[in-house]
Amino acid sequence: MNDSMFRMQKKHTVLMILWGVLICCVVVGSLVPAASPVIVAIGRLHISRKVLHFCGYTSLALIALVAVRRRSAAVLAALAMILLGVALEFGQKLVPGRSCEIRDMFINGVGVLTGIAIGIPSRRIASAARRS
Repeated sequence: MNDSMFRMQKKHTVLMILWGVLICCVVVGSLVPAASPVIVAIGRLHISRKVLHFCGYTSLALIALVAVRRRSAAVLAALAMILLGVALEFGQKLVPGRSCEIRDMFINGVGVLTGIAIGIPSRRIASAARRS
C-alpha cells in the first residue's frame, strides 16, 4: 500500500469514527431525561433546540455522504438518518420530561436533506480533485 492510499484509508477511518461518535451523541442527547445535566446545560445555551436538531441531522447526513465510499450506499446511509430521527422522537415518549414532536421529525428530515444537498456536490468536487 503506497503512502497516498494509506492516507486515504486513514481519513476514511477517521470520518467513520466521527460519524459513529456523532450518532452516539444524537442518540444519547435525544434519550436522556429532560432534567438531566446534559439537557439542562444545553438549555442554558442561547441556541434554539430546533436549530440544534437541524444542524445535528445535517451533520449526520453530510458526514455519511463523505465517509461512505460507494455513492449509493452513502445516500442510503444519509437517508437512514431520517429513520433514526423518527425512531428517536418516538423513543422520547418513554423518557421522563420529553415528548414526541412531529415538528422535530420534520426539522430532522430537512436537516438530512440539506446534508445530502451539500454532500453530493462535495463528493463530486473531492473526486475531481483526486483525479487531477
